[in-house]
Amino acid sequence: MSNGKILSEDFVKMNIDKTVMKENKLQIALLISGSGTTMEAIIKACQKGVLAGLVEPTVVVSSRQDNQGIKKAKKYGIKTFVVRPKDFLTSEAFGERLIEIFRDFDIDLVSQNGWLPLTPPNVVKRFSGKIINQHPGPLDGKRPGFGGKGMYGARVTCARLAFLRVTGQENPWTESTIHYVSERFDEGSLIRVVRLAVPLFSRPVTIAQLRKNSQKLIEMTKLIQKKLLPLEHRNVIAVLRAFAEGNPPHFIRSQPLIPSGQERILLEAKKLARELFP
Repeated sequence: MSNGKILSEDFVKMNIDKTVMKENKLQIALLISGSGTTMEAIIKACQKGVLAGLVEPTVVVSSRQDNQGIKKAKKYGIKTFVVRPKDFLTSEAFGERLIEIFRDFDIDLVSQNGWLPLTPPNVVKRFSGKIINQHPGPLDGKRPGFGGKGMYGARVTCARLAFLRVTGQENPWTESTIHYVSERFDEGSLIRVVRLAVPLFSRPVTIAQLRKNSQKLIEMTKLIQKKLLPLEHRNVIAVLRAFAEGNPPHFIRSQPLIPSGQERILLEAKKLARELFP
């Protein structure tokens, strides 16, 4: 009888310990729209990597139905939801559904990893300072950078490379960027960046020349994308760990990303990137 009592007390204690461990972890929601490659890297880091015991991937929300990301999340036993903007009459209603999910799962931090919709203002306000976004190129807050509406995936890398080709910068580079989410695309404060050197170009060219001979730019874009992806994974994982430890970083550029007088080149580079990667 006494043995049964001891076992019962031990069982209760074990359950309490597990609950405490879970409560001490940073509960995160992962927002995706596609294949979920970064999402999967985060989940693996939480289960057996540098985020184990610190971060709990509690829920995955996808803006698209039946994508690979949802399938991957289910494989790891993560609760999933599909929340599509087109299913709601207003942006506010779309946001209320997201807020409802985050509230139901006691979410501490939201991480956008390949999330394409503009996050509604009511969500941004409700979770101010608690929503981060992964971006595959250099940003500069509210100043001009390689972000904005329609700038995602290969388009970002392509625009950056085109800009570098035209301006003829020495020691060319691109970046993986993690930043806070604001009410406008890619204008939130920067948190952490990781640079990647890109090949030095022989001489400056014009946007017209790049458009005429676009195949090399397309091939280089795909190559740099492959090199940048693992850096993106490590970057967002490092940021999540910092949040879990209560010490999130911040990054401020010492000078504008786009020098005065080169804003038009930036716009033309973005336009070309959207043409080459429709």
